[in-house]
Amino acid sequence: MLDSGALLFKGLKLTRGQEVQERLTATTIAKSYDLMGYNAVGVSKYELTAGLDFLVKLSKEVSFSWLSANLVQKSTSEPIFTPYITVPANNLKIGVIGLTDPTAKNMLSTAAVTILPWEKVLPVLLEKLKLQTDMIIVLSNLPPAENRKIAEQFKDIHLIIQAGKAGGDIVPKALNNTLITQTAKQGKYVGIMNINWRNSRQWGTDKAGRLKKQRNTLGRLNWQISKYEKHGDPLESLKKYPAKLQVYKRLLKQRQSVEQQVERLSQEINASHGAPEPCTFKNRFVAMETTMPDDQQVKELVDKLNKKVNEMGKARAKINQNMHKKYSGWRPCGNCHAKILAAWQKTKHAKAYETLVEKKRQFNLDCIYCHVTGISRSNAVDALSIGVDLREVSCEACHGPGKKHLKDPERFKLIARPTAKLCLTCHTEEHDGSFDYERDSKLVHQEAEVK
Repeated sequence: MLDSGALLFKGLKLTRGQEVQERLTATTIAKSYDLMGYNAVGVSKYELTAGLDFLVKLSKEVSFSWLSANLVQKSTSEPIFTPYITVPANNLKIGVIGLTDPTAKNMLSTAAVTILPWEKVLPVLLEKLKLQTDMIIVLSNLPPAENRKIAEQFKDIHLIIQAGKAGGDIVPKALNNTLITQTAKQGKYVGIMNINWRNSRQWGTDKAGRLKKQRNTLGRLNWQISKYEKHGDPLESLKKYPAKLQVYKRLLKQRQSVEQQVERLSQEINASHGAPEPCTFKNRFVAMETTMPDDQQVKELVDKLNKKVNEMGKARAKINQNMHKKYSGWRPCGNCHAKILAAWQKTKHAKAYETLVEKKRQFNLDCIYCHVTGISRSNAVDALSIGVDLREVSCEACHGPGKKHLKDPERFKLIARPTAKLCLTCHTEEHDGSFDYERDSKLVHQEAEVK
């Protein structure tokens, strides 16, 4: 089980007021990976958000390896973390190397540490590992273009697993003799690869398997065609049934095509008789649906984190009804927009804060800012002292601060309809992957007529 990194922190800077919470969350993620039995995780710049010392300390609290062959002491070029590991798999030995994106250098607070280019560290490691292992994997959070360069240069690397904050699932594709793949960010998917490894160490096509499949298809087609032919020549017997005749002709064309493929594959297999068998693989991406049951040990870790975070937030919370001078709260809106307000009160937005209370996460700074009005992620700590009438996603969350509008509606107009960009600040792929702006924005006021 391998991960190329970019998993501990969402951003490259700790959020004001959330530093302790974000470190606790990162620690819980790492310990969850430990429980799940991961062998190694690559070190990316998103692992260095809380500083190098934090990651070094965290690495000693888990049993899996944090890999980086090019994050080194500047004076000696000695790696800060484990550069590579070897993992047994059946009768094979797999070598796994970690590479850190050079832009992570900006995250380092000391000049004593640097990140070497992959061109300097990879050749030496590969010469060593190709003699000790049967297969070599690289965990890389370098840009995709750099990973392609690596694949083009080194045939001894058999698999590159990419990581990053952009991009979704990438089906493995061979470049030179290297497969490059990636799973979607934020743990939405897990990639599972079944590999049939051969002594050739060369990726290829399972022609024997394809031939077997085509022969099975041919058998099925012959059976279907025989049903039409048992009452004579279908070209004559089906003249009065043009639809059935069309199906029969289509089956004949399909059979001809499959017969040609069977013949071609048979010839290729015969021609390659005695040649080394190629390595083959099957890959699939499994969606981590919320309906899947939780692992009890991991759930206990997450529950403990949520409880701790909520207790921390509760200790800091001080209610101050006058904190937001620009916002009036939702109640005065009913003076002019009674019907709209009544409809809003039936929506999920009106109960957004209650959902956090039910889950005991109303003091969690990573959650609360999207369940109240007038707060963004950058000032989430202010939500702990927000007024009662702003503890939900109310009118001003979508239409803007309303205090001036209440005094002079003609002069101070509000936003008539929020943009998709505004909605997507909270309805992110991570929390609401099925969000559709055109469809879901109509639910905010339900049957109310918006003017």
